Amino acid sequence: MERHVCDGLRLCRDIMSSDEDQPVVMDLTVGFNSRGLLVVAADLYDYENPARDCSTAAVVDREDAEGLARRYGVAYDSLPDFIAENMDEWRVAVNPGVGDVRDCFKEITDRLLDEGCRFRMIDCSRPV
Repeated sequence: MERHVCDGLRLCRDIMSSDEDQPVVMDLTVGFNSRGLLVVAADLYDYENPARDCSTAAVVDREDAEGLARRYGVAYDSLPDFIAENMDEWRVAVNPGVGDVRDCFKEITDRLLDEGCRFRMIDCSRPV
């Protein structure tokens, strides 16, 4: 079993990470799961208490993600690159915190909703 959602993604792109010098770090990634569905994942790493490690992910409906790719003229398999590139403004934050990564995750899910993309939220908050 993967420790975090991002461990099982393919064609994965990093979007943002919180300050690695902190005891709790959050990474935001986008890629495809084993069923080929687009996934945006926020993975939390607690280096002082690994039992608190967890993930939250938005798993996008395939038809809606394909429609998104068509609207923007990108190949379906290029959606992770497209999303990561469109979130570049978040990468300039100096020493971003976990809250900044959560805000970026929210912006992505809000944009997906604005584009008419349905998704399921997966909360993997139980210890893995």
